[in-house]
Order: sequence, then structure tokens, then C-alpha cells
Amino acid sequence: MKLSPSLPASLAAALFLAGCSSFGSLDSRSQKLSLGMTKEQTTSLLGKDFKVVGARETADARKAEVIRYDDPKFGELLLYFRDGKLVQWGDIRILDNMPESIQ
Repeated sequence: MKLSPSLPASLAAALFLAGCSSFGSLDSRSQKLSLGMTKEQTTSLLGKDFKVVGARETADARKAEVIRYDDPKFGELLLYFRDGKLVQWGDIRILDNMPESIQ
């Protein structure tokens, strides 16, 4: 049986692409987040497969929104927006225990 000369190249390409999929994980993409990013910038970076899990208008008429990404390997990622800008992200248990300011 004679193998096609392109078979080794095809196998190498398939292995390379399979390895690259881990580089595109939610964990690695979330490392590129920055405070102040717009909701459009964050969803462009992280993907459109999020759920809006909360929204409200604050007492001073500002809009607040929380979106959630679920990833089987990474877990849950919550992103908090005020007036369309990213103001915090992460696990709520960690965020609740963060000091307001570091002296």
C-alpha cells in the first residue's frame, strides 16, 4: 500500500491545530482583559457564547450589567460592566474578599 506524499503534512497540520486549541481557551483569552474595555471589546476577545445574568440601573441612573461565561475546563467567569465599560471580572467569592484599596 502506497501512502500519499501529502499524508504526513496533513497529519502534522492536524496535530498542530489540535495543540493550538488549548491556546484559545477561555483562561488564556481572559488574561488579555483590561479594566475599561467596552462590552464589545470583551465579547470580541472572549466570544459571543455568554449569558447576561444581571442588569440594573443604579441610584445615580448608571447602568450596570453582569455577563457570565461557562467553560467546562476553566469554570465560570463573571464580567461586570458599568455604563458599558468593564469595571471588574472574576469569581465573585474572590472579588467579595478583595480590599477596597491597598495602602
